[in-house]
Parts: sequence; structure tokens; C-alpha cells
Amino acid sequence: MKRVIIIAVALIACFNLYSQNQTDSIQVVKKLGTVFQQNGKTLNIAQIESITSVNPQAAKEMKIAKSNYTFSTIFGGIGGGLIGYPIGTAIGGGEPNWTLAGIGAGIALLSIPFSIGSAKHTKNAVQIYNKGLQHSSLPNMEVRFGSTQNGVGVRITF
Repeated sequence: MKRVIIIAVALIACFNLYSQNQTDSIQVVKKLGTVFQQNGKTLNIAQIESITSVNPQAAKEMKIAKSNYTFSTIFGGIGGGLIGYPIGTAIGGGEPNWTLAGIGAGIALLSIPFSIGSAKHTKNAVQIYNKGLQHSSLPNMEVRFGSTQNGVGVRITF
């Protein structure tokens, strides 16, 4: 009877320790746009790049994603400025240059493919990173119940 209790306590302790192993996976949440979260905190692209840098394949994808993000931000900012300047002139009572606003709209539209590419490569990097966690974070453990040389027993292999 003592052996059964000791084995049961050992198994419970083993499974509790095993279950406390937290993976630091990154979740992809679809809201108004795509949001990346880890342990309930929203991550920006620099934080994702830092986290995924431990995995070479994920880091390569994040490098592409970050360059796309940079181009998207540059084109979006320039386009927005060129759109906003004539609108501000019109609100202020001056004569707006709508050609400038049209050029700004075209430049702002250039940012869309870069933004989509950035999100796609970031998702790929997160998937690669999360797959790497699944393979490395949990040890392979096998529990077998059955007969042994001394009677009935439990065999745990890691």
C-alpha cells in the first residue's frame, strides 16, 4: 500500500512539474487588423523581432517583415503628408493644390502592398518561432504501467 501511495505522489508531482512548463508562444489575434500577443501583452514589430531572434529561420522572416514595415511607414507618411497639406490649405482658406493631394494618394497606395507583405512575413516568422518552441520546450515523457520483475509497477522514461 505504501508503494502505491509513493508512486501516486511521485506521478502527481511529476505531472505538476511538467504542466508548469510555460511556452512563450506568440498568438496572432484578428481584430481591426492583425495583432500579435504574448502572455496577454500586445507586441510591436521591434519586440517580435527581438523575441524571434533566437530562431534563425524566424529571424530571417522578421528581417524581411521589418524592411516591408519600414517602406510601408515611409510611403504612408509621405503620402499622408502630401494629402494633408492641400486639405489644411483648403481649411485655412487658401487655394489648395489638388494635384499634390492626388500624388500623395498614389504614394499612400504604394504603402499597402508593403504593409500586407510585412504582416504576411511576420505571421510566418511567428509560426516558425512557435513550431520551434513546441519541439524544444516539452521533453518526451512516456509512462507505462505493467508488470515488472518485482510485481506491478510504473515505468517513466524521459
